[in-house]
Amino acid sequence: MKKTILVAAIIAAAFTTNAQAPKLPAGTKFKVVTESNNITSMSMMGQDIELSNGNKLYQNFELKSVSGNSYLLSTSITRIATSVSAMGNEQSFDSDDASLKSNPMVAEQLKVLNKQIDYTIENNKVVNTASATGSDLLNTLLTQSNGTSDQAKYFLTLPAASIKPAHQWSVVDNKPDAASESLYVISEVTATDISVNVLTNVKLATTLNQNGMEIKQNTQGTIKAKRIYDAKTGLLKSETATGGLKGTMNVMGQDAPIDLKVTTKSSVVPM
Repeated sequence: MKKTILVAAIIAAAFTTNAQAPKLPAGTKFKVVTESNNITSMSMMGQDIELSNGNKLYQNFELKSVSGNSYLLSTSITRIATSVSAMGNEQSFDSDDASLKSNPMVAEQLKVLNKQIDYTIENNKVVNTASATGSDLLNTLLTQSNGTSDQAKYFLTLPAASIKPAHQWSVVDNKPDAASESLYVISEVTATDISVNVLTNVKLATTLNQNGMEIKQNTQGTIKAKRIYDAKTGLLKSETATGGLKGTMNVMGQDAPIDLKVTTKSSVVPM
C-alpha cells in the first residue's frame, strides 16, 4: 500500500512541476539587442496616414540568483535608437548622441537609460519587480516593441523529459495595461539548439510619449514568434516575431482607428 502511494505521489509531482531553474549559474551576464519595425495605418480627421517606426533597444542582463523554479534577473537599458517617418517627414533619435542630453523633447526617453530593474520569474512569468520604478521601466520595454517584449523569455526552464518535439505548454499573464495568452510548442531539438514556436494573443492599453506629446493606444492582436535556445544552457540565442494589432489611438483628445504591422528580431550575446 505504501509503495502504491509513493508511486502515485511521484507521478503527481511529474505532472505538476512544469518548470525548473535555469541551467546557468547565478552571475551569468548577457547582452540583448532587439530591433523592431512597425508600420501604423490610421485615419484621422478624414485623412489616411501611414507611420513607419523603427526601434533598436540595447539591454544588459545578469542572472542574480536562482532558487527552485524561481530566478531573479537584473536588466538595464543602455541605448535606444529610434526613427520615425510620416507624411514625408522623417525624425531620428539615438541616445548615444551627446547633443540630445539637453533636449527637453527626449528627456522622458533618456530617463530610462542605465536604470537597473530587478525582477523575479516563476513558471515563465514575471511575478514582481523590486520597485514601482522597475514596473514602469518594464512597461517602457513593452511599449517600445508593441507588446512583443517578453521579459521571461531568456531562459528555457523545462524539465529535461519535456524537451522533445511537439511538447507544448501555455502561459496566461493578465495585467491592467497588458494581457496576454501564449501557446508554446517545441518544433525541433538538435544537439546544439532547441526551437520553440510561440503564438501570443495580446491586449494592450499603453501610453507613449512622442516628442512631448502623449499618445494613448488600445490595441489587440496576435504575434507569432520563433525562439532558438542553446540546448546545453537553456539561454535564448535569437528570436524573430511578426504580427498585427488593431484598435484605437488617442492623440490630443481625438480617437483614430489604427492597424499596426509588427516585426521584431532579438539577438543574445553572452558576456
